[in-house]
Amino acid sequence: MRTHSTRRQWLALAAVKLLVLGAAFALPAAIPGVIPVALAAPSADDSFDAALREFDAARADEKRLDVAVAALRALPADPQRQPLQAAYLGSALALQGKAAWMPWSKMKLTEQGLDQIDAALAMLKPEHGAVLVRGVPVALQTRLAAAATFVAVPDGLFHRRADGRKLLAALRADPLLAGTPAAFRAEVAAAEAALAEPAK
Repeated sequence: MRTHSTRRQWLALAAVKLLVLGAAFALPAAIPGVIPVALAAPSADDSFDAALREFDAARADEKRLDVAVAALRALPADPQRQPLQAAYLGSALALQGKAAWMPWSKMKLTEQGLDQIDAALAMLKPEHGAVLVRGVPVALQTRLAAAATFVAVPDGLFHRRADGRKLLAALRADPLLAGTPAAFRAEVAAAEAALAEPAK
């Protein structure tokens, strides 16, 4: 009896050791804090900022427009920033239209971009004046992206210059503008300067 009891105790102890060993190897997969940073999924903020950086780069280099459009399309749904995402996507599509070779591609892409921007403006609600991205309210950034695109596209074809003028006037009158970074106010001024040039 004593031999059987001792054997049972030894088997129980061995089982406990195996459980502890298995748990030790399972810890990295179970505790987020010990997952290597390289394996952690990017946050929504990081993804959004990365997409905006791609858009900024594409404005200076049309070869990066496809990457910017893909990055903006891939962003997860976020009601707080959805209008800005749609406005930048629309602007990027309009830039693709400008860069396209074939006339029908120019028209198609530009119209798709303008449709996206119209949808972005329709999404805006009062609360978007309090949501900040890069230190600027989403409402203001969305309207500037729309206005700058409306002013830039050929008015003889798309007839959006008047809409751009209204948006810029509303931006200039918005009390939130005074609290935005200088770089954003400079973008507003640049769009106003483009508006002052003869229509295309």
